[in-house]
Amino acid sequence: MAASLMDRLGKSALVGSGAVGTCLRRTGDSPSGMPVEALNLRNPGAVVSLHESYVEAGSNILVTNTFAANRPSLEDAGLADSLAHINREGVRLAREAGGQDALVWASVGPLSLGLGLADFSDGALRAMFREQCEALSGADAILLETFVDLREAAAALDAAGATGLPVVFQIGNVGGGRDRLQRLGELADLAAASGVAAVGSNCQQAGDIIETAAFLLGRTSLPVTAAPNAGHATVERGVVIYHFSPEDLKKAGIVLWEMGVAVVGGCCGTTPDHIRALAQAIGGRPVAPRRAPAVTARKSAPGAAAGPRAGNPVRELMKSDRFLVSVEIRADRRSALEGIIAGASSIAAAGADLFDVPDNPAATVGRDAMVVAARLQSALGRPAFPHKSVVQANLLQLHSSLIGCWDLGLRAVLAVTGDPPSLGHLAGMARLVTDIKSSVELLRLIRELRNGRMINGEEIGDPPDLCAGCAVGQPTPQQLSWLKKKVEAGAEFAFSQPIFDVDTFLRLKDGTDGLGLRVFPGLMPLTSRRGAESLASGRVPGVRVPEQVVEQFRRYDEPADQRKLGLDLARDLAARMIEDGASGIYLIMPFGRGCYEETASLVSHMRKVASSKTASPR
Repeated sequence: MAASLMDRLGKSALVGSGAVGTCLRRTGDSPSGMPVEALNLRNPGAVVSLHESYVEAGSNILVTNTFAANRPSLEDAGLADSLAHINREGVRLAREAGGQDALVWASVGPLSLGLGLADFSDGALRAMFREQCEALSGADAILLETFVDLREAAAALDAAGATGLPVVFQIGNVGGGRDRLQRLGELADLAAASGVAAVGSNCQQAGDIIETAAFLLGRTSLPVTAAPNAGHATVERGVVIYHFSPEDLKKAGIVLWEMGVAVVGGCCGTTPDHIRALAQAIGGRPVAPRRAPAVTARKSAPGAAAGPRAGNPVRELMKSDRFLVSVEIRADRRSALEGIIAGASSIAAAGADLFDVPDNPAATVGRDAMVVAARLQSALGRPAFPHKSVVQANLLQLHSSLIGCWDLGLRAVLAVTGDPPSLGHLAGMARLVTDIKSSVELLRLIRELRNGRMINGEEIGDPPDLCAGCAVGQPTPQQLSWLKKKVEAGAEFAFSQPIFDVDTFLRLKDGTDGLGLRVFPGLMPLTSRRGAESLASGRVPGVRVPEQVVEQFRRYDEPADQRKLGLDLARDLAARMIEDGASGIYLIMPFGRGCYEETASLVSHMRKVASSKTASPR
């Protein structure tokens, strides 16, 4: 009977499954951080029971619990070795529940790589999808659902097609904007050219699904599928609630059927009760003649920006011949903001060109880096910019913050991965965020925003033309290779981790020549023997004080003498780096009382050395 059901695709209305993941999570059997697909092995009875409920409700199609059973997702949960088993069991459990009364469509979702997608070749993407699709070969069809990226869709279509099974392709939320329909059209055309059995959309609100269906019905002669969410989700006392009733889905389903949609099911938040109402309304009816209004995609107007624009003062400084000094100003929560600005004023007067503000370094709460940078720039008349960490902010907040930087008049940002919350004083309460996994991905986001688009392709007004910086560790082959990736992602300048000897600087200089970005060696004055010994021990990853420097501190017992030694060493090293060709220095303020005055003195010293070098005959 399952084969005959597949033959009915496009002829009589088929009722799809409702949500799988959201329903299974409600059982409480899927621990936080564990993919729901693991229930295929951990609690197969719960999966079978859900499928049986959908069959009893009237589903002609069961969608397997395999949406995110791909290598990247399972690796994050330590389950990559079980990939084939999880997928095969997903098909078997659906088949057990449906028997001959329902088709089994094997769910394959995107790889959820985000901005990391650029790190994978087309061949690597195909291989990851092929690995999953081959394990799903016992299904009646492969359901590629919630796809929005063309490269990823092409790889998935190729892998699914190679199984020889019919392929159904469903488009996810491609965002809004003037070119939304253009993006839908490109995905639909790609799917049609790949020979899919049907094309549709899922995981959107009912109104958006209806609009998308209307567009697809006018775009292709293929059967069209639709699976709306159960409305907008809300969170009540930590529980995700959907307020779209079975009657609401029934009404939307009737509209879709009347338009000529061939398969109607449900996505996030829908339940067997939703499917029961839907089946009673449209199940078994002939597919209606297509009556959707013609909806055509239009080419969007050229974006407001295409790459870096003229007039960014930070970018102009980076391209100038001037020796530059950027001073890191700590946004210390224990100091009043006005006091921070007053302290930095002496550094500006000494000749600092730029101020930069770290973003909760060492996972310790500080004042907002963006706010402090904006106030420094406004009060002192020097360009200032924040560091931006990815592990402490989700994708929504990162978009808003970067746009907000521009709106505040800031013209640069230093992209860093950041320190995970587990290292800081809120460990156990604050959580690591992995929407964006590295500074390379953040640099790609900055570039996308500069070009007037968010990560999902939606347009933005007044794109933020931020000059993008990055960090570089010690000049090892691995770090220099990683720096090249940052340059490819759009980095225009780099700050190095602290350097404590000339040899390390020269290796950094030689290793970064020809990369096309301005590199600032990091200079952090040591102020105590204890601090020098701590850094020499490797306590801070990537920062290492040479033993000969530690030995110099061991000659002094008095804290004042140790502090003076550290400042003298910093002055000498700065002078040597300038003489040996440094085009700028990233100065990290020393800790302790007098830090602003000491920093101002160092800046003044560097400015004199740089001026002397410029004035000397060549």
